[in-house]
Amino acid sequence: MTETRILWLTENYPPRRGGMAQACDRIVTNLRKNNVYTDVAFFNASAGNFKVVSQMNGKLIAVPVSDSPAHNLNILYNYITDPENKLKYTHIAAFGGTAPILALPVYKSWLGTKAVTLLRGNDFDIGIFQPNKRQVLFDAFKVSDAVCVLSEEVKTKVSSMFPDLNIVHISNGIDLDDWVQDPYDLEEALNFRHNNGISDDTILVGIFGQLKEKKGIVFFLENLLRTGLQEKITFLMVGDVEEQVQTWITEHSTEETGLKILQFPFMDRFELLSKYPACDFIALPSHYDGMPNVLLEAGALGIPVIAARTGGIFEVLPKEQSSLTFHPGNADQCRQAFNKAAALSLSERKNIGKALKDYIKENFNIKKESEAYLKLFNDSF
Repeated sequence: MTETRILWLTENYPPRRGGMAQACDRIVTNLRKNNVYTDVAFFNASAGNFKVVSQMNGKLIAVPVSDSPAHNLNILYNYITDPENKLKYTHIAAFGGTAPILALPVYKSWLGTKAVTLLRGNDFDIGIFQPNKRQVLFDAFKVSDAVCVLSEEVKTKVSSMFPDLNIVHISNGIDLDDWVQDPYDLEEALNFRHNNGISDDTILVGIFGQLKEKKGIVFFLENLLRTGLQEKITFLMVGDVEEQVQTWITEHSTEETGLKILQFPFMDRFELLSKYPACDFIALPSHYDGMPNVLLEAGALGIPVIAARTGGIFEVLPKEQSSLTFHPGNADQCRQAFNKAAALSLSERKNIGKALKDYIKENFNIKKESEAYLKLFNDSF
């Protein structure tokens, strides 16, 4: 049996920030831990020069990004095929972004490998409706031996267009041994509430991550104002905020509206261990989404979620959470979710949070995720 060796193409990898980079790192690390040799070709706008760094069971190949994707991909191909580098791959994996998906069909043909497209973030939701990206995406589908998706929703959408495609559903996972609060985190969470004047009667709703319009932030806040609950609910926002979202927040967070928002810049996920427990709920009001790491991180800590029923989000939520969800973009249901959340007692919130934590522990742990990716790449398709 031939040893599996993967060329992993991505635009999302540390030190780049965000959930996709975090997920990419997690998946690659676990493949390598299970002795699957994986070279990561990272198309990095911050990379000054083409650089190769040896890592455990693989290399990190930093590919500088120029105005010409064709130049970037040709430079990488030259390195891959240089006889002195002695590189031979069985699989190419395209994980998010334009360059990886553009490269996949050509590299597969030239290198004679299997090909796996891993759909993430905007690759499908936005790419499918952009003429210049749609054909690139379709070309990758046509040559892929497997297309990996995060949710049954996306699987259904893709299979309706490509019924003969081998579509594999692998949900995100979380390492519950690594993601643990200690007494210091809980103490800091209490101090945070106290220092920011958040009383026990105030409901703090956290919104974390890349705060873009697609995440439904403005829609969510607009509907909070329509409920009249702004005296009872305060928001904690942590992350990079899209300009148009920030403009709306600045214009509407006034004494006149009563909308209260505490804003902080992007934080490392482990810094958030003292911010999550300060919150009574976490919000995920996305118009469309994959399976956000924030959902698993908050849920694994037992914090209930107010969320849109979209992508992989709804698949992570147990039935106890259903009254706190709404169809994406449905204003009436969104306001109902706000009212339901505001009416819950502390014990009811804790029970919902515990149900979510137990459900994630059982169904979305890193062991299941790791085993699924090992099976994906070790199978002959």
